[in-house]
Amino acid sequence: MSNLISASVQRRVIGSATRKSVLLYMADKAADDGSGIWTSKANIARDLELSRRGVQLVIQGLIRDGIVTETGQRDCKHGYTVEYAINPQAVDKLPSTREQGSPRESGARVTRESHSPLPVNRIHPNHPYKDTTTPSAGTAAVDNSGPQARCLAAGGPGLCPASRAAITGTAEVIEGWLQDGIELEADILPVIRARTTHIRISPIRTWAYFTEAVRAAHQARVRAPAASQGAEKPGIEANPQLRFFADWVNSDRYLPPSAISNALTQALLRAGLVSLERMQARGVLVTPGKDRR
Repeated sequence: MSNLISASVQRRVIGSATRKSVLLYMADKAADDGSGIWTSKANIARDLELSRRGVQLVIQGLIRDGIVTETGQRDCKHGYTVEYAINPQAVDKLPSTREQGSPRESGARVTRESHSPLPVNRIHPNHPYKDTTTPSAGTAAVDNSGPQARCLAAGGPGLCPASRAAITGTAEVIEGWLQDGIELEADILPVIRARTTHIRISPIRTWAYFTEAVRAAHQARVRAPAASQGAEKPGIEANPQLRFFADWVNSDRYLPPSAISNALTQALLRAGLVSLERMQARGVLVTPGKDRR
């Protein structure tokens, strides 16, 4: 993943929303020099919810415009997939989406203002723990041991820099959890770890994304008999299938009624990854299991 290439593509006029989404997807797979892109067109189409033919036409157009080039082939289970590279110089020559004269749009990748004693972006603006402004004399140090800082520290790759920049503005959600008696160590942090283990295409922008799973985990912990709790559930974080279906249920994507069996429903509820109310709201038929009252 190259933040340099992705940031450059984000600030350029690519020609259409479809072209830009495909190029951003490819930039996410590229090295800092734009090379090493070998995700199949079928995967791009599935992940972006586009047709395979549409992805093929977009990539052909990007190649024709000199923005993308073919650099080779890699073996895969269907034979081979083409390896691509993004041309950073061609991207930089595209029209900017920002106002002319903006410090970030000076035509270069340098982030140093004139007459500035230090580089402007010495600390990344999306860094979750730092304030990029210079504190005035006598300003108290920022407390990095608070609940939100600990939640940010618990987040994995699924809590990307863009997510961290947006999510810090919703700290009141965490305060609401704590006021309702939900415990940070026992309920909140395990859920955040379990649901941010993989990079996401759509950034998480609010702590409310975790609310239903956090409340479900709290209820499951409180209601479970002490004798049946035993050791911690090691399979919750290690089971990618449960995480996949939990994300599906908790999102707003279309969910066919037959997509989730009753056995899978019970497993999701026991793991605390979804709530019964959310299942019912998504139209999933919930039949009480032997271990549910």
